[in-house]
Amino acid sequence: MPEQKKAMLKKLLLLSFIFLTSTSAFAQIRVDGIVADAKTGERLPAAHVIIEGTYTGTIANEDGEFSLIVRSFPATIVVRYIGFETQKKTIDRNHSEPLDFLLKESVAEMEQLVVTTEDPAIAIMKEVIARKKIWRAKLNTYRAEAYSRQQLLNDTTIVSVTESVSEVFWDRKKGPREVLKSRRQTANMEGADNFAGVSYLPNFYDDELDIAGFDVVGITDERALKYYTFKLVDFTSIDNKIVFEISVEPKRKLQPLFEGTIFVLDEDFALLSVKLKPNNVIVFPPPVQDFNLYYEQQFSNFGGDFWLPVDVRIDGLVEVGIVGLRFPPIGFHQVSKMNNYQVNVTMPDSLYEDNSLFSIDSTTISKPDSVFTNTVEPVPLSAKEEAAYKTLDSTATLEKSFRPKGFLTRFIDWDEETNDGETTASVGTSSSEGGSSGNRTSRKNGFASKLLSNLSPVGRFNRVDVFNVGLEHERRYYNRRLRSTVNFGYSFGYEDYTYGTALSWWPLANTRRFVVSAKYHADTFSSYESDLYGMTFASAMPLFGFDDYFNYYRNEGLEIGTGYRPPRHRFTYRLYYNYEEHSSINYKTSYDIIGRDNLQRINPQIEDGTLSAVRFQITRGDLTNNFGVVELNGASLSVEQSAKVIGSDWDYTRFKINLFKRFNTFYKKRFFPNALDIRVNAGTYLGDLPVQKNGALDASFGYITPFGAFKSKRYIPYQGASYFAVNAEHNFRSVPLEMLGWRNAPKTGLSIIAFAGVGKTWNTSSNITRYGLVGTNDLHLEVGGSVSNIFNLFRFDLAFRIDEPGVFPGVSVARFF
Repeated sequence: MPEQKKAMLKKLLLLSFIFLTSTSAFAQIRVDGIVADAKTGERLPAAHVIIEGTYTGTIANEDGEFSLIVRSFPATIVVRYIGFETQKKTIDRNHSEPLDFLLKESVAEMEQLVVTTEDPAIAIMKEVIARKKIWRAKLNTYRAEAYSRQQLLNDTTIVSVTESVSEVFWDRKKGPREVLKSRRQTANMEGADNFAGVSYLPNFYDDELDIAGFDVVGITDERALKYYTFKLVDFTSIDNKIVFEISVEPKRKLQPLFEGTIFVLDEDFALLSVKLKPNNVIVFPPPVQDFNLYYEQQFSNFGGDFWLPVDVRIDGLVEVGIVGLRFPPIGFHQVSKMNNYQVNVTMPDSLYEDNSLFSIDSTTISKPDSVFTNTVEPVPLSAKEEAAYKTLDSTATLEKSFRPKGFLTRFIDWDEETNDGETTASVGTSSSEGGSSGNRTSRKNGFASKLLSNLSPVGRFNRVDVFNVGLEHERRYYNRRLRSTVNFGYSFGYEDYTYGTALSWWPLANTRRFVVSAKYHADTFSSYESDLYGMTFASAMPLFGFDDYFNYYRNEGLEIGTGYRPPRHRFTYRLYYNYEEHSSINYKTSYDIIGRDNLQRINPQIEDGTLSAVRFQITRGDLTNNFGVVELNGASLSVEQSAKVIGSDWDYTRFKINLFKRFNTFYKKRFFPNALDIRVNAGTYLGDLPVQKNGALDASFGYITPFGAFKSKRYIPYQGASYFAVNAEHNFRSVPLEMLGWRNAPKTGLSIIAFAGVGKTWNTSSNITRYGLVGTNDLHLEVGGSVSNIFNLFRFDLAFRIDEPGVFPGVSVARFF
């Protein structure tokens, strides 16, 4: 009997649970309807629909349709739209019919304005700014529910739809955070590619807004009257209150600002709605050809003290292309709405444990149907969006939708679709992988295929090697934690083989912070080090009959090294030991492939001998040379110690520094502000430094004048045992052209650059005589100017040398960023 009672009690508890949960489910109903003009029947998109006395609400879609979850009854549904009378309807729990609202135009008379020299909008905006300052000071935090939907469009066709439900948090001091609750998307999109959200969207009541990477002064900032011209252009009404329609125009032509229309509610002096777009200062350089954004946002106080965002609607269009390669226009549309605000509540500490704006609720992310159906009021899908959900499958990839056109596409190999419907592309030809996919598989599994796939030809040309050609094999093993390199070649000039092998090992699992390496080489080396150019790159000069950039010697030796970057540390520390045999190469040729008959200089002798040295190096940032195409921020400091006690023929200590740094200067609110780029290159020594350990101050490759090299010194660099150089250039972007009245200059990508350089080398007089060193007599001084991004590819430089007057034109790759 007790067991029967327990079983009966279990059943009663289960029935009670079912009843309670069912009651909870049935306690809410979803109300659907439309909002339209009572006179014309025209639908009213983005009409604000709320439950009276709450922060709960939604907006109508572009067809005037809305959907709202009601949880307590009776409930009064309120619909507002600027220019129309607010309408209310009360429903009970049994309501099941569509709830349509036909709004009547609102008519209100504005008091007669006193005519003054100042536009009435100035006084109105002063009051808006003053009122905002009062209520914003009392707003410390809020949290709200949010729904977002994004479209990508190809011309006018929807390519993808992504939706999300989230909870958004805002703290006056700590900023915004967003927790993603659920998401859904068309079948051609992965959940990981769903970026719909609201935490990164603008609130046009903010003082400053981040628009596409530009810092833009807001229209209600205390400084707004200095940056904007406000004009009263019309008025309408809502609920018998005047609504001022005010135009917004930038006062400053070179400052990223907004333009458009705003609507201000009289008496409350609050923003009701904004319709704004960035001015033409907010543009991007090529390959972006066109960039347009348009924002709409509504605000409501929900019957309280704080005017909070109701929604954000964004339309955008981006066109990308260069000569010979143009992508279809990429359209973007987003609608987001916020409701169920809770103001001045305590924020969970866990939200601000790291700097991430975005996090995912793992308990709800896998339940899109229940979350979208029962917990939020999504803005109803339009007919086109519903069709997109039905017709877009996994094969309708973004790669297909935005495949470029132009003659350069012939160099892009569009592979066939994979089994999962993805399309891949690779630059160059795919002849090495020709044939069917079955053949590819069999080849990949063969030893010869594995060997050849990692084998590549290598070569160079200079007056000593003449042609040095060979092969290099590189491969990674064990989850890419072990890398081996083997190379073999032959120098047809001084008739000797060049060869080497290297091994690098990253022993720590899940990290590349620690490495151990070893290598052996027997090859031609340069007798002065360049931080800009390598020997392969420099091959073009002598190959076409111009002066050879380097001097050379034979180096055969062993290097053992290790490197480590501590966690949460910006510096990398490296330690090397080198044991090398150095010998002079007594050979040179003046051969070139076009027969210029330029007599190349003699390859000078070096100090033959054995080097045994330890080198310590500290690096930070990026020092990957890109010839000034994009910004570099990095530094390297090295100290090398050679000593006879460890088997070396020389006792010396050598110091070397190489630094690239960018400083943003003017127009910092632009996405690409004016910037100053600096390169510092210096070295010195103590003791007995062999000539083959000299440094170099880089020169231009004839008329090719990259950043970091002296543009008025050509073909052969300065060499020195001690040396220093500072090269700097200031990129004014398109600002000078805009100042001259060319308002569309930012769209061309053209940039005006001013540059300067100074440097000096120090050598002993005996070394200059014996080894034919090219050094500076005194300071090398140069200044000049450039026009960059010509045809989106090149820059033209004009350098003026000061210490030895002369004019030196040149070209180089454009500075894009």
